[in-house]
Amino acid sequence: MTQQLEYAKSTFAANAKTFALAARFLPKARYEAVARLYAFCRQLDDLADAAPAGVNHDMLVSIRQQICDGESTDPVIDDMLQLQRDFEIPTALLLDFVDTLIEDQYPRALANVDQLVRFAYGVASTVGLMMCHVFGVRDQRAYPFAVDLGVAMQITNIARDILEDAERDRLYVPGTLLDAPVSCEGLAQGDADQRANAYQGAMRMLSIADEYYASAALGYGYLPPSVRQAIKVAARLYQAIGEKVARNETAYWQRRTVVSTERKCLLIAELFMQRMRDGSSTLQVGKFQHAEHLHVALDQRRFTA
Repeated sequence: MTQQLEYAKSTFAANAKTFALAARFLPKARYEAVARLYAFCRQLDDLADAAPAGVNHDMLVSIRQQICDGESTDPVIDDMLQLQRDFEIPTALLLDFVDTLIEDQYPRALANVDQLVRFAYGVASTVGLMMCHVFGVRDQRAYPFAVDLGVAMQITNIARDILEDAERDRLYVPGTLLDAPVSCEGLAQGDADQRANAYQGAMRMLSIADEYYASAALGYGYLPPSVRQAIKVAARLYQAIGEKVARNETAYWQRRTVVSTERKCLLIAELFMQRMRDGSSTLQVGKFQHAEHLHVALDQRRFTA
């Protein structure tokens, strides 16, 4: 095991507890590839989140150029470029991811749901599409469903982390989902009316996320059986975060929402029971057309070419 792989696996386990648990259902080689991909994404995400806003702008732009050049002296970036070559990951996906983070370094507020979907695509669906290549998924009919899972999971993250994001001067709840204006300062300082309004916005976002989760589930059959259960587990555990957010508004503002280990184990068991009851997801392949309205905000050429 190389030092870089050890670093990637430890980073994955320490910082992506829900997803790392789901990934334990992957074959060893696939798990290691996903951990390497996560380490790359985590490093760039941390650069974008650093304070003060934009402090790492030049570094992110440099990384973008390194991706275009196909070489880097940074061990994490270099390992990602090797992963890209090994699994034929399109450069456009890496650039979409980096470009979204470059833009996301600065204070922002989203105006509408289309902007939310585009942001979620940039930071999450791109990663899901990269994972399709890591998993050997070449049927392009699978890609729109993979995009939907990324959108759903990222919206869940946003609904969970409104206060944390506000403290970074970022408001991802679209203005069109709010009944009254909300500011990052008001949320951070505990304005009761603004927090109540933002929470209702979170509920509306979670309803949108559920539609994307439902669509993503129609595409599980395109995944190889060896990785399918891991993705189902990841999706279900993330959706459970949103369900817990919706259960208690008071607790929501007091601490970060997490799903207990006991609840996770129960949900995983339920998924296995569902698999026994309903049969293989392979039986659904080709039976469902993707819902076009879910991607109105996106340029689908970016992930179907």
